[in-house]
Amino acid sequence: MAEIGNTSDIPADAAGRALHRVSYVLAIAGGGIMIALIVMVVSSILGRSLINTPIYGDFELVGIGTGIAVSLFLPYCHMCRGNVFVDLFLAQAPPRVRLACDAAGSLILAALAGALAWRTVAGAQDMIAYHEVSIILAIPVWWAFPFVIVSLGLLSLCALYTAWRDGRGLFG
Repeated sequence: MAEIGNTSDIPADAAGRALHRVSYVLAIAGGGIMIALIVMVVSSILGRSLINTPIYGDFELVGIGTGIAVSLFLPYCHMCRGNVFVDLFLAQAPPRVRLACDAAGSLILAALAGALAWRTVAGAQDMIAYHEVSIILAIPVWWAFPFVIVSLGLLSLCALYTAWRDGRGLFG
């Protein structure tokens, strides 16, 4: 997994650098959301324990915020090849075979992320049309969808880029 500030993982070409930079910014935003959620949960627990006053609807905010944050992490994770995979079958394979499998996996991920982004748009449209809100705080559910849609779209682009990069390494 890439370390913050590790320039060896930053692609050399302009498209790769742009995807890396945008995905990095989204990952930092996701980290900020997670930190805010941690502070809120600790405050709610302390409020409940010490003065019998928890933060109203904290579990709804944790659910929504965690969903947003996790989606924001996905593109950067893929750009840094931080995804979990089992290389039981490919551990002893030649480098070209591993590159081919990585490229194929990235293409499949790009297709899946693109399809999920497309269906998430449809889901957001339904949530807007039916005025779906959370139970306790009555937060419109669709508010989380744009973050997820952007993240899935960027993940699809990042996966296409890594497939292209692996393909170049394989054939060029």
